[in-house]
Amino acid sequence: MLGRKSLLWLAAAISVLTLTTVATANGATRERPCNGSVDLCSKTLDQVVLPGTHNSMSNEEYKWAIPNQHYSIPTQLNMGIRAFLIDTHYGKAGSGSVADWKAGTDGDPHEMGATVYLCHEYCPLGASDFTAELGKIKDYLAAHPREVISFMIENYVDPDDIAKSFDDSGLIDYVYTGSTDSYPTLSQMIDANQRVVVFSEGNTGSVSWFHNGYAGAVQETPYDFRKNEAGQTMTTQQGMDLLTNPSTLSSTCRPNRGGTTGSLFLMNHWVNGKLDNSNGITPDPAVAQVLNQPDVLVARARACEQRRGKLPNIVAVDDFGDGDLISAVRELNGVTAKPFFEVTKPKNAVVKSKKKATYKLQIQNWGDAESALTKVCATVPRKLAIKPKCKTVSVTQGDPGAGSVTLKIATRRIVKGKFKGSKSGLVKFTVAGAGDSVTTSARLKVNPLKKKKPKRKKHRR
Repeated sequence: MLGRKSLLWLAAAISVLTLTTVATANGATRERPCNGSVDLCSKTLDQVVLPGTHNSMSNEEYKWAIPNQHYSIPTQLNMGIRAFLIDTHYGKAGSGSVADWKAGTDGDPHEMGATVYLCHEYCPLGASDFTAELGKIKDYLAAHPREVISFMIENYVDPDDIAKSFDDSGLIDYVYTGSTDSYPTLSQMIDANQRVVVFSEGNTGSVSWFHNGYAGAVQETPYDFRKNEAGQTMTTQQGMDLLTNPSTLSSTCRPNRGGTTGSLFLMNHWVNGKLDNSNGITPDPAVAQVLNQPDVLVARARACEQRRGKLPNIVAVDDFGDGDLISAVRELNGVTAKPFFEVTKPKNAVVKSKKKATYKLQIQNWGDAESALTKVCATVPRKLAIKPKCKTVSVTQGDPGAGSVTLKIATRRIVKGKFKGSKSGLVKFTVAGAGDSVTTSARLKVNPLKKKKPKRKKHRR
């Protein structure tokens, strides 16, 4: 029997069901992509692989010391990351940096002016205001209504303060409130506008949507590959070998936090430390350049699938941008990058016989790939017009990507009183390229030429 929370979620989904599809110019409907692919829309969240980052907030773009990532969370979102492993701490802004704030020794943070920051263990090394970052994420989701994301929060603050940051930022409007035992499809989550799933490693308090991930909702692999399964200390290179050698991949997929029952499965895929082993803590892009290659990521994910009976749902890496995590996740999801065209219906044309009718097509691309060679063709009523040559246009990939093309169609000679049949008809347009196609149409009306009157002969007197 459905609980009250599930019924509320279902009601929200049904109330906006009509928003699932968009009308194309010819009256048909096509559902826009979910997380970049139409093929993912019908899959539940636990059937989808999300590209993720470890210590997502720790980044070079914001000039953090000892960064795990090259890019900020907003930039990662724009580049395709959909799962974020982040840490929340109390901090107090000072002159040029944020000081750590330990509630146990520094007093009540609310009374002393401390607030919630994204930090990695030590706020002076780098800190971002939590509410402000959530606001940027909210802005992204508002502009990209077909994306579903997830957070795993290593939380060191009062859960009520986490909830307050979500409220104050406006991101609460997108938070998923349904069950973590089973999930709706991405399309249903999008229709209900509940597109942010929030987990904690623990310490969730009474915040209903802040799920204790490792208490049954999420399972994971180990995350410290400076040690092998026997607990022996490894060099950076030896840790990398564990994640790349086919003979050791299965051991890297052994259960860690969360046991083996969670419906979501996190694959931790990084090795701390410099490649030359001079430092066992600092992330090294040279390590990520090896570990984040698509063949390496896919091979380990398949090994984890074989050992655990489930394909990972989140693949989290350091130094996203090195290697190609996005391509690996596409392969694991069984999808390919391609455009998704929508065409603005062109205006109907009325022209005089022997003149050219002009049609302008505006093309939008909601997919995750550009179409450099997009062919635009037209079929015309043969009695009224001459079929034009197809045109080729480049349609970019973006928010959305765009392109435009103008087709001019020459009309035939039609004389009033001599032409049998309708003087109007339908021009059909096809836009196709890089694996996608869409059609639209517009009417053509040809005004006939006036029949010339015969010249009167002059009579001689």
